[in-house]
Parts: sequence; C-alpha cells; structure tokens
Amino acid sequence: MDKFFRKNRGDRNYSRWDIIIEGLMVNNKSSFFAALYQAIMEHPTYVILSDMPIDRKVEILGRMLEHYEEREDFEKCANLLEMQKQVNQNLC
Repeated sequence: MDKFFRKNRGDRNYSRWDIIIEGLMVNNKSSFFAALYQAIMEHPTYVILSDMPIDRKVEILGRMLEHYEEREDFEKCANLLEMQKQVNQNLC
C-alpha cells in the first residue's frame, strides 16, 4: 500500500507522521480506510478541488470502494461512488 500513496517517491526520509501512517496502512487497513472515509465525507470539497491528479483520486476512491465492497458496507460504497462521480465531473 506504500506505493499506492507515494508513487515516484524515492527518498526514505520519512517524518514520524509518515511512519505512523505507513504502519497504519500496512497493519490496519480497516482503521486507515475508516479514518480516510470520515475525512472525505467531512471535507468533500477538498477531495474534489484538491490539486492531486484526478487519476490518483479515482484510484484511491476505487481502492476504498473495493475495501468496503468486501465488507459489504454498501452505504459507504454508495457515498464513495457519488464522490468518484463528482471528482470525474470536475475534470475542467
């Protein structure tokens, strides 16, 4: 999952925060996605309008969708699909 969020980053000088986040991603994917989902739902405008490349946003939302689909949490899937649609509509 490290390469998923840190594409094309060759250095290994991570801050303590980076180390904590990496540990959470690797050791507790459910908690990581739960925190990310909550942040996305509380601040949807940031997700839609941020300068992160749209393909990365779609990729991250897709991974989250897979995770919640496996858990059969379809309410979250519906919310994430709506977010993905809004991201795709903001292509200009």
